[in-house]
Amino acid sequence: MEPLLDERPEALQAYAERRIKLAIAQGDIAPGSRLSPTVLAAEFGISHIPVREALTYLSASGYVQHKHRMGFFSRQLSSEDLTDIYHWRALLEREAYVMAMPLITDGDIKEMERLVKEMSRKTKPKDRIEYIQLNREFHFVAFKRAGSDKLLRFLNYLWDLAEPYMNAELVESSEGHSDHVMAIPLFRERDLEGIIALSARHRKARLDHIAQWEVAHSAREARATTTGTSSNAPEVESFA
Repeated sequence: MEPLLDERPEALQAYAERRIKLAIAQGDIAPGSRLSPTVLAAEFGISHIPVREALTYLSASGYVQHKHRMGFFSRQLSSEDLTDIYHWRALLEREAYVMAMPLITDGDIKEMERLVKEMSRKTKPKDRIEYIQLNREFHFVAFKRAGSDKLLRFLNYLWDLAEPYMNAELVESSEGHSDHVMAIPLFRERDLEGIIALSARHRKARLDHIAQWEVAHSAREARATTTGTSSNAPEVESFA
């Protein structure tokens, strides 16, 4: 993996979190791989302490898994898991839009337009993490208008759970970006049902994409079994 940055201006824990997310996004850490704080610290050129703190934080948010007496692991991804996440997101996001739509301002729509324009410039693989952050900011412009801190807390948790699918590029971003463009006039017209329908289509497309990935992944695993190799490499700790 090519180094992300030689400089480390932010706090070391935040730096470690960003590097771990990037490694997952670039496919350097496969789903189900063990995440050794010592190995990762050596890769990042920092102490193992902020790496362990970063993994603990990412585990609490559902981004990675912590198994008792075994350590940290990148999450196994599946359409069943994403379906469950999206089920609860659909319920809560619909309520958020119902609450927020009457309160959306022209300033909110201008901010959405700015974010969509910025996302259009972040289409290269190296920009994946930044694109995902901009995508999240776009959707939360409306969610914040709902005016409920508790609702935002639940939504943030569900978005955290879904983010590894985005980072691993198991969901298509080109069609998703076109949906963002289509959402702007719907928000401008305060078209509640239009936004809800577009969001439902958006989620379905992502579920279809990961289902296709699962079929291809299963086929690769079957071929690997017959040849005596493994395409998942779950014990890999280093991604140099």
